[in-house]
Amino acid sequence: MGAEDNSRRAVLLVEDDYLIADAMGAALDMGGWRVVGPFPGIDAARQALDEGHAADVAVLDVNLGGERVFPLIDRLLRDRVPVVLTTGYDPEAIPPAYAALPRLQKPVQARMLIGCLASLLDR
Repeated sequence: MGAEDNSRRAVLLVEDDYLIADAMGAALDMGGWRVVGPFPGIDAARQALDEGHAADVAVLDVNLGGERVFPLIDRLLRDRVPVVLTTGYDPEAIPPAYAALPRLQKPVQARMLIGCLASLLDR
């Protein structure tokens, strides 16, 4: 999928590590995605959604400064927004309710991230 195919697709990016968020945001931008965020925590992401910032897909760090992202996942799934998790944790650290979600191990390679997002939206 080329960059022009993604130009209207918005990615909600929630990541608390500035360097990781910056790198992922730049990779998504170069891949033609419109980045909503990045947001360092659940509250900021929720506020953006409440204010009408729509997302076609979300990339969420599992651990946001000690806060787990699971309540935000629940909201996004209710809104039918596909979710990709990024984490440095083992798969066993993800609760069973979220085990079927796509998960990318940190450090996330840009090519893998963009491919994962494209495949989620092409389903």
